[in-house]
Amino acid sequence: MGKHTGLRYRCAQRICQSGWTLSEMMIALALMAILAAVALPSYNSQQRQARRADARQALQQVQLEQARWRGQHEQHAEQLSSLGWPRDRSALGHYQIAIEEANSQGYTVTATPVGSQAQDTSCSPMRLQLVDSALLVLSSGADSQTDSAKCWQP
Repeated sequence: MGKHTGLRYRCAQRICQSGWTLSEMMIALALMAILAAVALPSYNSQQRQARRADARQALQQVQLEQARWRGQHEQHAEQLSSLGWPRDRSALGHYQIAIEEANSQGYTVTATPVGSQAQDTSCSPMRLQLVDSALLVLSSGADSQTDSAKCWQP
């Protein structure tokens, strides 16, 4: 009978030594939550910044197509469909592209974030503007306080 009790004690002792206590598990979960709370906003910010490349690429594509269009017409195209765009979204779909105004001397094209990218309010909308057929203006944000260089840098 003594041997049987001793065997059970050793098995029970091995199980206790190989597992985690509830307090250890709670501490580990708390540390993971703190790390996630610190890392997640930074990760989301990096994601938004990386997705701005989608807007830059789309606006630059419209710029090239407007130059091609203007070579054959008296003024710049007023609609994306005139330039051959089948839809009003950027290639990856993070931005809605629109020609705000167009005439013989220039145009303004905007890229407004949609979906999860809509949280990028500091660079909303991104604008590419051709003024007097010669001056290209890259801007972003709803007001003049926005640092457009930050939004347009790769």
